[in-house]
Amino acid sequence: MAYITINKEHFAHNLCVIQEHLKMINPQKNIQVGAVLKDNGYGHGLEIMSNLAQQNNITSVFVKNYEEAIKIAHKFDSVTFFYGIAHKKITNIYPTIHSFNDIFNMERIIGDLSGMGVELKVNIGMNRNGIELRDLEQYIEMILQKNMRLIGVFSHNGYGDEIDDEFQRECDLHDILKEKVRQLSRQLGFPLPRFHSLSSSCTLRAKYSDDDLVRIGIALYGYLTNEIEIESAKNLKPILKLYANKISTRVLNPAEKIGYGGKSIIHEKTAISTYDIGYGDGMYRVNGSKKVLLPNGKEILPRSSMDCFSCYDTANEICVIDDAAYIASLFDTIPYEVLTRLSPFIERRII
Repeated sequence: MAYITINKEHFAHNLCVIQEHLKMINPQKNIQVGAVLKDNGYGHGLEIMSNLAQQNNITSVFVKNYEEAIKIAHKFDSVTFFYGIAHKKITNIYPTIHSFNDIFNMERIIGDLSGMGVELKVNIGMNRNGIELRDLEQYIEMILQKNMRLIGVFSHNGYGDEIDDEFQRECDLHDILKEKVRQLSRQLGFPLPRFHSLSSSCTLRAKYSDDDLVRIGIALYGYLTNEIEIESAKNLKPILKLYANKISTRVLNPAEKIGYGGKSIIHEKTAISTYDIGYGDGMYRVNGSKKVLLPNGKEILPRSSMDCFSCYDTANEICVIDDAAYIASLFDTIPYEVLTRLSPFIERRII
């Protein structure tokens, strides 16, 4: 059966690249790396990636929802989930507050929210999620009134990959946000929460930060999607490879055809094999509009099927993906999509 390998040495290497950069941009502060493990660990497998994060002494992680959070909460000091609400109070699981409705809905399900830790998301220009800066005091007052713990206040700089000046503008807005929270902390008497705003690209292009942690997702998996040149990104190593196993081999003669609609036509007598990965497993459907090459240089012959593809090879096993960026470039997308599409039913192996 098809399987995926996850390279633990490459993961540790990528983490080291990030940590070294953080030391360089602020030697006086121990900025922590928070691992983003959402959406099944970016398709790599939540259980495996949470184990690797734990083994590499990462103590704070971020996931998509409460369901992901409860699966791995026992491994970390802090698990923040971005979307949805908590169904019960768990000491180290922190829901993200995007609106008053999040608080009201949790109160309806849980009842008394006292002691629950939360993080507050503030919009600094991406205009997607989070409260507005002008409403900050109102939200913090409600959190305090309900005796909740304000664990963190964070934003999301959405311009880490871009060439324009918006990246710096959002950094400046995040600094304004932090100063406002510090003022409110002194005024209202609550402990100063942790601050974070930088993602992978933002972190590795930053020349300075005094945040408490950075949220690193795609860089831990070995990729960036930056338009601007980022020197550290050149040292990242992809940690995932996808392998397929042979189903069958046959010898075909000239003019014989392969697969649905006979899209591929044989020009000389040759052996072809089918392998057990298809679009049902999350691999993009190859329909003949573009040539898709395997890492060994062989072409995936169109049309690929839900459960298999054909190619001019006879090996018992074949690597299908060793660089998600290559597949992304062919299908006009980003490595994130290539990776998160991969079926959770494919076996994952740590190497």
